[in-house]
Amino acid sequence: MQHKAMRRILKAYRTRFHQMLRKVGTRRVEQGVEWLVSKAERLRTQQKTSLADALTQVSEELRSRPGFRKLTPENPRTPDHISFFCDAGLGGLARWLRAAGYRAFWESGIDDDVLISKAREVGATILTTDSMLMERRILRDRIIGAMWLPPTLSISEQLSRVFHEFDLRVGKPRCMSCGGGLLRGDKERLKDRIPPKTYRWLAEYFVCNSCGKLFWHGTHWQRIVARLKDQNGQQPDQIKAAL
Repeated sequence: MQHKAMRRILKAYRTRFHQMLRKVGTRRVEQGVEWLVSKAERLRTQQKTSLADALTQVSEELRSRPGFRKLTPENPRTPDHISFFCDAGLGGLARWLRAAGYRAFWESGIDDDVLISKAREVGATILTTDSMLMERRILRDRIIGAMWLPPTLSISEQLSRVFHEFDLRVGKPRCMSCGGGLLRGDKERLKDRIPPKTYRWLAEYFVCNSCGKLFWHGTHWQRIVARLKDQNGQQPDQIKAAL
């Protein structure tokens, strides 16, 4: 089973390398793909790491080169231009995309066929760690937009990949639980829902217009702001101002 999963990951990386090299006009694409895979094999031996981690490292190095930085859209994407549907294993990524202002749909245990159907229905781009899903004709032929993410990445690395791939910009935060819009709430009216200690030192509160969940700028939000800042260089106060 482990070898089968590794073959699927290797195949997904081969496809990704092929796409990247083709987009920058590489003459010998297939030869370039084989060179990149061989480089990953050498790194695996030298660093005594897994092939998946070595492939990820090679992909990151390639993506950081000047010529490949231009593979993103000419105009930065904002929440008004794109939305996402994350597969069953990307619930954490969906929450972070919502914090960045994007509509990010996610359902626990969702079946692949249902995922594709719902993504098509709402016009969302699919994000998945399932390389087999990317082999579906409807995704392979770009009838529905989709992006494969290496299963070895952390949530912050996944977020960084998505921001780079689609040239995203941080927008007005959404509810991290359901993706609904956040509305500024009246502190006194919300007093019964606010922890006493928090009530004493914070003045601003926000309520999701969909699920009704209450939010405020505590230490958790400060960590979120710092992480989102890293994606496109926005300063924390600029992101807070979006609220």
